[in-house]
Amino acid sequence: MELSDRGVIRFNAEQCAKLAFPIGCPVWYNFSGHEGATLKRGIVKSAALRSSQLVYEITYSSDDSEHIITEVVEDKQLGFGATCPVTISSAHSDDSEASLEGEIVMCAQSLSPSNSSKFMYSAMIFLEGSRMRYESGIDGERVKYRALNSAVNVADNNNDQPCQEEPTVVSASAKKQSGPITATTPPSMAGNQCVVPTSIRVGQVDNSVDSSSRKRPRNEEESKVKVESTPRKKNKEYPADLEIKVPLWLQKDRETQRKLFHHLLGRSSSGRLGHNMKRISDESQCKIAVVWDEKPMIIKVFAKNKNNVASRSKLFPELKRARLMIQDLFSGFVGNDGSRGRLVYEISRCCAGSHRPNANKSTSNAVRDINPFHTDRSESYISVVDIPNDFVREGKHHQLHMTLVGSIRDIGCKMNIVADGFTHTTKLCAPYVFVYGVRLQDVDQAVKMVKDNIRQT
Repeated sequence: MELSDRGVIRFNAEQCAKLAFPIGCPVWYNFSGHEGATLKRGIVKSAALRSSQLVYEITYSSDDSEHIITEVVEDKQLGFGATCPVTISSAHSDDSEASLEGEIVMCAQSLSPSNSSKFMYSAMIFLEGSRMRYESGIDGERVKYRALNSAVNVADNNNDQPCQEEPTVVSASAKKQSGPITATTPPSMAGNQCVVPTSIRVGQVDNSVDSSSRKRPRNEEESKVKVESTPRKKNKEYPADLEIKVPLWLQKDRETQRKLFHHLLGRSSSGRLGHNMKRISDESQCKIAVVWDEKPMIIKVFAKNKNNVASRSKLFPELKRARLMIQDLFSGFVGNDGSRGRLVYEISRCCAGSHRPNANKSTSNAVRDINPFHTDRSESYISVVDIPNDFVREGKHHQLHMTLVGSIRDIGCKMNIVADGFTHTTKLCAPYVFVYGVRLQDVDQAVKMVKDNIRQT
């Protein structure tokens, strides 16, 4: 139902542009506060004051799609919609001017009384070049609409008139046409087309629409818009408290990297994207950011309460909790493949913390972590020794096992050879020897024995 003019003060175009949700802004609404609730998605048509309450007219197309529906929604019930261009202010209190550019992925109601905003967001944040990172748990107070750079040619534009511009709504029948889609596109909206379904499940993305329908119209004469391309400013990045570099052997091609990326983000039972990152953030009190570049993929961990502690070492328990939960996600991705031993070691090795002895204390670069080959999640000092390809090709790794397994057990350690013909095999990484024990010095000695045997054989 459209907004009645009785008792209503409508904003003109210039005033609408200064609101939190300007004309053409994609929005979600119909929040109920329950998991799995159905949201509605539309775009802002106009804004007005009604009984001292700021309200917006939101439009979307019906399923049969020849009919455009308009609903009136209070401003407090709106959240930025999927792909909405936004600016995200820094979470660091000492840098209030820093901001990041990005696009919204999902919006959810915040159930925590400590959050200053009613909504929490997940977003893809643009970095330098083609790089971007996914971030969840963003307080709505930090998120502002980002107007796209465009120069608008409008004849006889009168800013004193109430805003009556009609946003572009593409119908379902139009989407099925094989030819170009035609729609009435107002000048101020031609550079920001949106395809709007009637409703959307929380966390689900409508992939039924060809991405070409979201592109700017090519016919500049019809839309009367000339887009001026300007380079995106470089967003400021803060150093992470923990940085996990995903092993290259786990992302050998783009398709595997994409599957890993979506596995790390995870989906809730209702289909909400970013479920894993939110769970880790809540349980570890750390903010997680996944940087998905060509290679390697990097996971950055930021402690939330580091401004309240005097020593960085006091953050280690929180960072360790986040690291172990992320390692579990990786282990779930590789499953029963024998590469899980190397995976845990390499991730643990690249992270700072009390689990990693100083280089002058260990000759084997061992780390103290959960043994992924044990079901009781017991911790040991672990290290990895690569097995040369020709060593395996000639079958010498069998001789290595028979020669050393007893000697290594005598000094209080154990070894697993991960290669064809043994209990643990791998199709994801190169063959290796997994050495573990209770004491660091014993693991150092065992690793030296393995390396000497490989070199002398």
